[in-house]
Amino acid sequence: MPPAIFLSHNHADKPFVRRLAADLGNQGIRYWLDEAEIKVGESLIEKIRTGIDSTEYLAVILSPDSVASPWVQREVDVAMNLEIAGRRLKVLPLMYRQCDLPGFLLGKRYANFADEASYASSLEDLVKSMGLVFNRNAYAPTTGMANLGQAIDMAWAKSLPMLTRPFHRPFQYMGMTIQDAAQATGGTPNQVGNIVLETAECRMLLEAEGNFISYVDIDLKRTAPHRQDQEFDSEIVLGALSINPSELELVRRKTHSHTYYDHKKRLKVSVSCLYDDAPLTVSFSSKYYGM
Repeated sequence: MPPAIFLSHNHADKPFVRRLAADLGNQGIRYWLDEAEIKVGESLIEKIRTGIDSTEYLAVILSPDSVASPWVQREVDVAMNLEIAGRRLKVLPLMYRQCDLPGFLLGKRYANFADEASYASSLEDLVKSMGLVFNRNAYAPTTGMANLGQAIDMAWAKSLPMLTRPFHRPFQYMGMTIQDAAQATGGTPNQVGNIVLETAECRMLLEAEGNFISYVDIDLKRTAPHRQDQEFDSEIVLGALSINPSELELVRRKTHSHTYYDHKKRLKVSVSCLYDDAPLTVSFSSKYYGM
């Protein structure tokens, strides 16, 4: 199981944190990000403490806003106490916007993300500090299409807020064993090993081939009713799932279907309207990648 990292930050630094989260995810690192984990009505304190307890690292994103934030201070205090007590949890300071180090972090070396030109080297430094080998092929500066932050903002503007787990970044279940996918999603496999999860917001199918998940699709119910002759912006739909459009190659565009290739993960990603009055569906397949 890859290590997990809790991203402690202030809301003012959210665009940077989303970008960092996506890059860590591409390196195979699990991350805990509040907007992906906490549903409306849930206890912030309880969910945050559970998040910290379930990770091996806590990255505190340093900026003038975060060092003045009582919430960030509380999160780091919990993590520091666990680190001092000998639990396998390490606090990793990340300088995003120049500020004075708070007293509880004095003496700790930090990764410096304050200079955009050194972002890639700082990311590599962070990954290596977690005991992992940096995968250069999984990182590329974002160009062309909307980046993750822009896609999420566009989704919010269209009343498609970012979906929380287990619907957050659903491609992560590709290649998992049925048992691991069931544990990760809280779903129950049926007789053939498929897992279906449904809420008022969406419906997700994890389809098994043998003992592994080989296909995933998710219907975003808020997009219904849609018609096959109706144009749509697939970047908005991808943003709701926390998928970075700039990491994908758009290979086919039809009125009712947009097809992308994710060359890093070797996946075919489709956003489509399957029939009139249906919601928009996003699907992930490794079998048909390149076809």
